[in-house]
Amino acid sequence: MKVDWAGQGSWGVRMDWGPAGAEALAPGSAVVVVVDVLSFTTSVSVAVGRGTQVLPYAWHDERAQRMAEHHDAQRAVARSKASARQPWSLSPAALRHAPAR
Repeated sequence: MKVDWAGQGSWGVRMDWGPAGAEALAPGSAVVVVVDVLSFTTSVSVAVGRGTQVLPYAWHDERAQRMAEHHDAQRAVARSKASARQPWSLSPAALRHAPAR
């Protein structure tokens, strides 16, 4: 059952979250924009909630490795590179199972 307010039809700009939100908005929208910043925020929240200290740094900056070494930290890897040996990635799901440091 579709809820009328979910489509936000009376607004010129409509926003929602996740696949269900996109599905609710798309039929009445000329353009749909997907912004993937919540994944990083969720990852930080999961890591910190498990007792891990997070030191944010630019993803593809060569200085990040030096910063990690200076703080005796592990750099996060791409989601596809996460493994049992390197469980820290920007995937909230992987971080739920990573050992707290």
